[in-house]
This record gives sequence, C-alpha cells and structure tokens, in this order.
Amino acid sequence: MNKEGTMGKPDNGTSKLALLRQNRSIQKQEVNIEKAIDGYVSSIDSQTLIEEIARNSSIVNLIIDCSGSMEGTSQVIAREINRFAIRQAAKIYTTKISLTVFDDEVYQKFGKQDVKQFVPIQPWRCNGGTNIYDALFSAITPVLKTDANHKLHLLITDGQNGSSRHTQEEVYQLITSRIQSGEHIFLLYNNEYESGAKEYALELGVKSNNAVNFNRNGDGIKIIFQTIEDLLDGLRTKGTVPEDWAKAITAHAANPLGIKVRETLYLE
Repeated sequence: MNKEGTMGKPDNGTSKLALLRQNRSIQKQEVNIEKAIDGYVSSIDSQTLIEEIARNSSIVNLIIDCSGSMEGTSQVIAREINRFAIRQAAKIYTTKISLTVFDDEVYQKFGKQDVKQFVPIQPWRCNGGTNIYDALFSAITPVLKTDANHKLHLLITDGQNGSSRHTQEEVYQLITSRIQSGEHIFLLYNNEYESGAKEYALELGVKSNNAVNFNRNGDGIKIIFQTIEDLLDGLRTKGTVPEDWAKAITAHAANPLGIKVRETLYLE
C-alpha cells in the first residue's frame, strides 16, 4: 500500500487465511496469531482461527448527506474513507464498505466492496436538498442479504428529510426491523441543538443511545472514522457496542478546535 492509499497487488494466496485453507494437514496444529486478532494475544488452532475470522466479518454501510449545507465535507470524508479502507485491509478480518450519498437524489457510489480490493474514491459535489428517507431505503435494503456477521449502518447528516417517496412510517418500520435482526444503526447529526440527534433518532427509529451530535470542523470527520474503527473492535472482541462509543465525538463537538483525533498505531 502506498502513502496515497492505493492498494498493492493481492498476495496470491500467501495470506494466513489462504495458507490455512490450502494446508488442511495443519488444521489441528498450533498457529501463532499474535496481533492478528485485535484484542487477543494467543495461540489457537487453525480451524478456530478460520471460525474467528468468519464470526467477525463486517459491513460498514455509509449513508452520507451531500446537500448544499454539507458543502466542503466531501473531500475530507472521501479521504477518511480511503484511509479507513487501508487500515481495515491490514487486518485479518473480512470488512466490506458500501457508500450512498444523497441530496434531492440518491446516488450509490459503491456497494459491499471488500476493503482488500478497495479502489480509492474521489470527493463528490454537494448541492440540493435532503432526501433522507429514500436514501435510507436505497442504502439499507441491499445489505439485508450481505454475508456479514456485524452490520453497521451510519447516517451522517446535518438536516431532516425534505421530499421523499418513502414516508416516515416506512423508514421507522425498516430501521426498527433491522435493529431487531441484530444490525446496528447510528445517526451522526451535525446540529448545534444539544438534543437534536436523539430527538431525530426517535423519529427515524434509531436507538437514542446510537445517536450523537457531531461538529464537522477541525478533526470532527477524522474522529468519526476513528470511532467507526472502535465500534468494529468492540464488536469483534466483546460482541457489543461499547456504551461510551460516542465519547470522542461528543467531546469534540463541545470543543471543536481544542479536541484532536487521538494518535494511533493504525497504518496510513
């Protein structure tokens, strides 16, 4: 991978998982996977490793407002998506990304793309209104049949629905049904009104604990994508969304020029 985020060529079967699948004779041998699985330093047999990888397959479904009021955000969001894909591709797990952006219309940029074959994206133009309801339907519905154990949907917006074919009642039913099926839906709302995110979440059917106000200035977008990685780590190691998952976003929203993204050992 180069510094700009371009993926290198596939390893032609030399990855740990590929070797395990090719060499069935070592299925019961000990395989040292130190640092291969986030949060674990252990030695387990290869069959357990394969099961662990499958159990932690994930899809991150990004649904992003590109209305006129979000002008100026697409460049940093596109950059952070590219960096996110690079960092996830370095992990042993399978992670897929879908991206839908919306204004008056809904545009699917790509769907269910494996980060290990990810092609870096370019910024998009922002204009028009806020067609949230149709965007949610267009983005969430294709994920229903995705072969991933952890499914995360993240709506990033600064407004409420304008004109949509779908109704609020239809959206509420869709979202609550996906939550009941074990999927995780989050609302990240760029609104200065302190309770704005949680109130709008109730209208959409999103759990209030999964809604947070963010500030797009400073390191706000970087912190969002770092938080998404924390969410994945929490699901992979503990099987649940951490209760304090939004603490960095909340802290930054209260002090957007003072709070910076934390330094990590993630690849760039």
